[in-house]
Amino acid sequence: MIATGIGSLPGTDMRGSLAAMAETFDQLIPFPELPARGVGAQMIGRAAAVLVDIPVDHGPGGWRVADSTDHAARSARSFLRSDLDDLEEALAGEEARVKISLAGPLTLAVGLHLRAGEAILADESALTDVTVSLAEGVSQLIAELQRRMPKVTWILQIDEPSAPAVLSGTIPTQSGLYRHSAMAGSTAVRLWRTVTSECGHVEMGMHCCGTPIPWALARQAGFSTLWCEVTPSLDLDRVAEWVESGGHLGMGVVDTMKVGDIPPIDHLIDRVLWLARGLKIDPALLGSGFLTPACGLAGWSRHDAAEVCRAVRRAGDLVDEQLVSR
Repeated sequence: MIATGIGSLPGTDMRGSLAAMAETFDQLIPFPELPARGVGAQMIGRAAAVLVDIPVDHGPGGWRVADSTDHAARSARSFLRSDLDDLEEALAGEEARVKISLAGPLTLAVGLHLRAGEAILADESALTDVTVSLAEGVSQLIAELQRRMPKVTWILQIDEPSAPAVLSGTIPTQSGLYRHSAMAGSTAVRLWRTVTSECGHVEMGMHCCGTPIPWALARQAGFSTLWCEVTPSLDLDRVAEWVESGGHLGMGVVDTMKVGDIPPIDHLIDRVLWLARGLKIDPALLGSGFLTPACGLAGWSRHDAAEVCRAVRRAGDLVDEQLVSR
């Protein structure tokens, strides 16, 4: 089973983080996110950096659509350009498989705001415009990656932590007095397809660390992998349908909210075996998936984050044999 990272890391050293990820997760290198560098390097900032023809700025209320870019927006673009340079240098023309992540349209709908301050979730036209801009930016980014690093196989991870709340209508308005209406599933699929349709043959997955996970909608949108945390709250029937229909599963086996709590490798393997028993499917189907921490590790110390990554890698090396023997 392939082990890899899923999100953010502590610290501000991109070159060092890249080297660590390449050494630990050599089968699928996760392109690091280092939010400690500032808002431009955080999830919404990185996505804002690829938007095409939509200026944004960052104020007291967070990221918003603007008439012109500000220092934070320029910093976001600068971080991304510098990070890509570091990635190209780290790979040094070698063959590799690399996963890059960006916030998806539903999470941008919450994290990016209109000029007046309300989330763009409130304005269907603005949300469509931003999604089209994101799709174009992702397409341009992939084209650049393939041109600069032609020996690399790319996987795009769309981060949608806000998707369950958007779909269930629990996102508060700016005033906090009301909730935005629940987004129709068909609208979510349309927005996701806008992005996935611009990615050519690049494999695309969705990372969703909220609940309930939109399994059926993700399949309709064309995602081939769904990354989620392995917990007792998982809808095992939905997971079984996903895997049996040919979808890959990214299994988050480390609860990253328990900062500093590094689980034993046997515990990580047991979580996969628990899932295999509950799904009542051919265990080999899980062997085509991925093993990861549940979410980002930015709040951890660098030492503990490195230990977690090594534990996940070791569990990935051992779990296939356990699955086959069942």
